[in-house]
Amino acid sequence: MKRYRFVFLLLAVVAATSCVYDYQPQIDGEGGYLIVEGNIVVGGQTDISTSWSWSLVDTTQSDERWRILASNKMHIEASDGTRYENRNAAGSWYYGSRGVFDLREADPSLQYRLVIENDKGTYVSSWASPLPPGQIDSLSYRISEDKTTMSILVAAHSDNTRDSYYRWTVSETWEYHADVASYYKYVEENGKGDVVRLDPKESLYYCWSSARRPEIMTGTTQGLAEDRLADFQLYTIGNHDPRTSIVYRTDVQQMRIPEDAWRYWQVMKRNSSDVGGLFSPEPSELRGNVVCLERPEELVLGYVGVMSVTTARLYIKSYEARFYKAPRAVLPTPDTLNTPSDWREAFQKGWAPGDAVWDESGSRMLGYEWWPMYCLDCRTKGGTKNRPFDWPNSDI
Repeated sequence: MKRYRFVFLLLAVVAATSCVYDYQPQIDGEGGYLIVEGNIVVGGQTDISTSWSWSLVDTTQSDERWRILASNKMHIEASDGTRYENRNAAGSWYYGSRGVFDLREADPSLQYRLVIENDKGTYVSSWASPLPPGQIDSLSYRISEDKTTMSILVAAHSDNTRDSYYRWTVSETWEYHADVASYYKYVEENGKGDVVRLDPKESLYYCWSSARRPEIMTGTTQGLAEDRLADFQLYTIGNHDPRTSIVYRTDVQQMRIPEDAWRYWQVMKRNSSDVGGLFSPEPSELRGNVVCLERPEELVLGYVGVMSVTTARLYIKSYEARFYKAPRAVLPTPDTLNTPSDWREAFQKGWAPGDAVWDESGSRMLGYEWWPMYCLDCRTKGGTKNRPFDWPNSDI
């Protein structure tokens, strides 16, 4: 019996070691890859960003990398010879560059392309004409039965077309509040400190923040009876997401894109979402529509589409949706302070007064409730006091 155990163990060791071999990774791209992000928006403002990606073993010196980045220039060409220059005076920075182009008066019947020039060569996107964007019939939201997720939905169609391919980009803005409302502030004049009433205009309780959704949102009517999408899901939000705590706004841009662009973004979406598991597919090589004229074989990452855009906006108020579930907040214990020396000491530690504290009868004030500033100042969570001009009342 012991002999069989030994033979079995020997076979297992041989089988295991036979699968071990030296791995020599193939590393291409000496000098880095150009990455291009953005679309040429005919009839609006175009925003294009470029950056470079270098491998960890790239021997290109940092000063040479900076020289390549600093030399980056871009413009947009129309098929009739019109040239649109970059309106971004900042130009390049250490990691890339940004181009801003005004194509509000551009002719939609022409073809357009992006041209990027730097010390490595000239890079161009393929010529294309903008497709009509179709129509956004509605934006809406749907809350799941268990009330844990909210889906943002779009209904869209195109007239006199078949098999449309769509892409959407989303900017979101939301109102949020500080953890604790403050009604007083601490001031010092002539070496003396005092707590005074806070002007409502100075309130640090209300803030607004904005961001772009990172998801790749694409859809198609290919195979459908008509060129129409009904309640197509763009993205979802969880019920603990603070963006939905007061008022949430989503601004959706819709574009119709050619089939090859749709396929590019499908590969991009699959690479970004399916990679990482043991049985996930290998990431596909992403070749967009930007090429280097001097070295057409060079890999350039990105797809610059030429398109026109239609937009729609949706507001979601928390008191109407009844969706947001505030996570249990663990706040520090405030101190009740009633002397100028204590106020100054707390202020120097980064604390500030919130509200007045009264005795049980409400006839005698005991002092002021002092909190760490991050509890009172909504800006510490990344937002600003800049209320959008058309922002609705939260009604709470």
